[in-house]
Amino acid sequence: MSQKLWRIFTIIVISVTTLSLFVGGTYFFERFIYTNPLEKTVAQLDGVEQFTVQQNKEQLLIEVQFKQEGKLRPSFYQLLEEVERQNKLANTDLIIKIANSPDQDLGTFLQSGKLPIYEAISTGEFTRLPEKLTALSRQKGISYELDLDEQYVFLTAQKDGKTGYQVIKRAEKASDTETPISIFTIMGEEYL
Repeated sequence: MSQKLWRIFTIIVISVTTLSLFVGGTYFFERFIYTNPLEKTVAQLDGVEQFTVQQNKEQLLIEVQFKQEGKLRPSFYQLLEEVERQNKLANTDLIIKIANSPDQDLGTFLQSGKLPIYEAISTGEFTRLPEKLTALSRQKGISYELDLDEQYVFLTAQKDGKTGYQVIKRAEKASDTETPISIFTIMGEEYL
């Protein structure tokens, strides 16, 4: 009888130990090998001030705050290249939250600037976009920089030493709409 109890006890101890090793190994793999290298390499990029990443099976959530003195376009593309280089987009949706300085005038300008940008994207007519943004920026006393390429429209607004960024995806081709990248702008706690 004691041998039988000893065997059952040994089986239970081995099972619990094996389960603990699997759970602990998975945690350490995800924390130090899988997620953390992305955080370390992106945090070392010149244009990135703060960076956090959360990943589950369906999506990769990145919250990033870009440095105020840098240009947005190169920093944004460096971020995307680093994510792609580490193969973080395999079968997942990428959600990028751009954290900005909590300033009401910047938030209002970036919010109201979406309409002319989306209008320009839908019509394909970008020549009048700077005029419309200039009219909006004069109302709030904001200086802005507009930069665009084939994939994105980058809007940088500055006032009183604070900077706000807006990135809007241009979906001109059918293949562009299928890319699983979503971009949100955060002003403090408010989603724009």
